[in-house]
Amino acid sequence: MIHNWSKIYLGLLLLSVGLVSCSGSKELSKSGFTDSSVPPSDVTASIPDYQSRLLTVKGKGRAIVSEPGNTERVTVTFSSDTAKSLVTIRNGIGIKGGEMLTDGDTLLIYNKVDKRARKVAIKSGNINRINKLASLNILKMIHYPINAENVQRVQENKSLYKIRLSSGTYVLVDKESGFIRQVTPPANSALPYSKITYDSYASVEGFILPRRISIFGANKQSKVSLQLTELDLNPQLNQLTLNIPDDIPIYYQ
Repeated sequence: MIHNWSKIYLGLLLLSVGLVSCSGSKELSKSGFTDSSVPPSDVTASIPDYQSRLLTVKGKGRAIVSEPGNTERVTVTFSSDTAKSLVTIRNGIGIKGGEMLTDGDTLLIYNKVDKRARKVAIKSGNINRINKLASLNILKMIHYPINAENVQRVQENKSLYKIRLSSGTYVLVDKESGFIRQVTPPANSALPYSKITYDSYASVEGFILPRRISIFGANKQSKVSLQLTELDLNPQLNQLTLNIPDDIPIYYQ
């Protein structure tokens, strides 16, 4: 059993939705792209956009966290708005091991097993291996925001559009459904992942969202496969904070 719960935070940040399936698994060719004459606004208009309507989320999910020499299965519960994400981890036998709070700039980790707390700057270089994904916002990862004005280039093959954003990120969009299938940041982005893939979209409370998400670590040696088991959209959230006992110091890195 892994006791360093911050290591498996990668698996917390994306969680799927086991509800009415709108799109099952299917193989789409990710090669053979050529420049497209389709306007960027037409491509982005085909993508479900809930940025103005989906503001909070909470739920539960299962994560399989894989890295060289180790695989860990955990259950996670989470709450997220557009600014912060709060995640709690339980291991395979139901023991609560850790809580994490991220605001996009820092990650606060409370290890309840070892009774330790630390706060890490996301871009400090002190977040190693799979916990690099701790900087991700769950809400924005479940519903990846794209605006037409940020699209710099459109390519296509038979089944996909490949759009390049002003950040250098590439996004693959299913031509038939408008669903996002893959997000790949530029290699020099210093982001904690090399790519994210989306699958098994489902209708949830009138929103169509991915049920399964796979996150590949920046080192390309770790992977998290996530599936949501419960999802509540636009709930009223309590303040997103960690309740760390006063006698436990917070170490800064």
